[in-house]
Amino acid sequence: MLNLLSNLICTALLSVPANGETTAPKALPFEVSAYVTSQNHIRVAVQKSAPESVVLLLRNKQNQIVFQETISKKELKYAAKLDVHNLEDGAYELEFKSSQGAIRKQVNLATKPVAVTAPTRMVVMNAPAE
Repeated sequence: MLNLLSNLICTALLSVPANGETTAPKALPFEVSAYVTSQNHIRVAVQKSAPESVVLLLRNKQNQIVFQETISKKELKYAAKLDVHNLEDGAYELEFKSSQGAIRKQVNLATKPVAVTAPTRMVVMNAPAE
């Protein structure tokens, strides 16, 4: 019984990293943001903390690449407006990838129907009493 308990304690101690740090995945050398505007454009921004090339991909539901651009190592800040009005409505995936990893973001494109309604306005005037 004592032998089993000492084995369990040794196993627990060996599984903890020696320096006390947790084994979390390391951060990527870039940050991204993306959103769809009301004019049916996708705005993207990339902020790099290290000179590394980043590839920007836009994929449709069938996983086909509909847009691709490579951001050079020298360009530490990147911003673009993608005109996607000719794409079909639906879910798309933006992927920003480098040699150290990738960030994926889902975007939904939807064309808002134009509502054609006549304004409902009534003007009532009271005639003066005589």
